[in-house]
Amino acid sequence: MATQVPPRRRAGLTQERSRDTRRRLVRTAMRLWAERGFETGIEDTTIDEIVQAAGVTKGTFYFHFAHKEEILLELGYQTAALLREEAARCITAKRSIEDSLRRVTSALVASVKAAPPAAVGRAMAEFHRPRRPGDEPPSSNPSFAQALEMLFARAREEGEVTGEVDPAEMAQIVEALYVESLREWSQGRLRHLNAALQRRTAIVLAGLRPGAAFPS
Repeated sequence: MATQVPPRRRAGLTQERSRDTRRRLVRTAMRLWAERGFETGIEDTTIDEIVQAAGVTKGTFYFHFAHKEEILLELGYQTAALLREEAARCITAKRSIEDSLRRVTSALVASVKAAPPAAVGRAMAEFHRPRRPGDEPPSSNPSFAQALEMLFARAREEGEVTGEVDPAEMAQIVEALYVESLREWSQGRLRHLNAALQRRTAIVLAGLRPGAAFPS
């Protein structure tokens, strides 16, 4: 008699296979686009070519993505998920806000540099494009700000940052800094991404220390 897989375990296996398929589609599309050049490769590559190279059906593609450009957004979501995991580790280890920001920023840079600058630039442009029919709502996906807000909330509890600014606003400020720096790097206007981001986040953090004056 065949061993029955418990429903909870079966659901977990199904979810893991779905994640693996989604990741395979992203890797395949990125490879095809890189081979053809991101300047025109995205437009020149059809969904049929992506699914054939990935070994899945077209229906499977549309189960995961509303359109091929959404794969670019997935790059950002994957990076944001990594940042959230790193932030959680920092909080568990009770690291200072300086050390935590340094580690999260380094994780961001490592993830981003795994993709060609041109891909990062196209992903940034896609994030700021007006939403298309079928796009998932932004709130359903991880963001850089979520990871940063976790860190700033704990830092405020520990008295490391001012209590006059909401952690969500602190996170939005650093997220905007991240985004602009990534745009500069993707355009070749910023050579040393990690050093620049570490310096810029340190400047922001200095302005958020207890006792800093803020306009009412």
